[in-house]
Amino acid sequence: MNEGRKPAARGVLKLGLLVAVLFLPLTAYSQDAQRPKEEAPDTKKPAEKPAEKSAEKPAEKPAFTLKITNEHVLAISLEADGVKLKDIAAELSRELKIPVILSPVMQKQTATVRYRDLLLEPAMQLLAPIVFIDYQIDSAPGVRPKPLGIFLFAYNEPPPARDAVVKSDSQGFMVEGNTEETGDDVDDSDPIQITHRNGNLTARAKEQPLLEVMSQIADELDVPFQGPTDSKELVTVDVKDRPLEEAILQISPNIRLFVRADLFRATRTLLRIVVVERPKNP
Repeated sequence: MNEGRKPAARGVLKLGLLVAVLFLPLTAYSQDAQRPKEEAPDTKKPAEKPAEKSAEKPAEKPAFTLKITNEHVLAISLEADGVKLKDIAAELSRELKIPVILSPVMQKQTATVRYRDLLLEPAMQLLAPIVFIDYQIDSAPGVRPKPLGIFLFAYNEPPPARDAVVKSDSQGFMVEGNTEETGDDVDDSDPIQITHRNGNLTARAKEQPLLEVMSQIADELDVPFQGPTDSKELVTVDVKDRPLEEAILQISPNIRLFVRADLFRATRTLLRIVVVERPKNP
């Protein structure tokens, strides 16, 4: 009897195992369904917060400061500490609107200076040992000398060419150098008498053409002269042993001189004499 029941028990056991196998996946699926889903990682980077501004650095001071005033007199203020001289020269040129030329030696130099409201010539002497300044000087009343060019040189360097800045004018006529033989003695019968000694000028003329007088002065001094061919101005001159520039400028209000000042040697060289035509009053 017991042996006859064994097959039936085995069948029940197999059936139970099959049900258990089928039930397991359903149970696993049910547990997964009930489990809360994990949030998918956000691939987008969170917006970055703007970086807090660091304390602002103080603005860098310029390498040098330059100020030029030209109301009543031309004055310069400059503060520089170990600055390349060529940089200062470039700024001077820009502010003054004239060339500021450095010699080959001075182009390599630096400057440490500090001054305020200094006149042009002493201000330039603090930048270089040898300084030349070319000027335009008019005899018209109230006209100040006008600097045309500045040269900053070192010791034992050749000076700049006479025409480095002051060029000749193609208009009008020009006399340059001695055109006639002249002696030290002056003929009293000559309508125009000119002598030049030791930087002083002596000139005598009575109702003579300005062009003729200035031409003879230029000839005596061996400098170029220019003037309008149609000038009819007559002058009377009587100066004796007067400084060259002063003597020439007092001859007429229509004279313009170009002069080079050598600040190291304290000398002045006449570069050119010009007779100009002033605008006539209506």
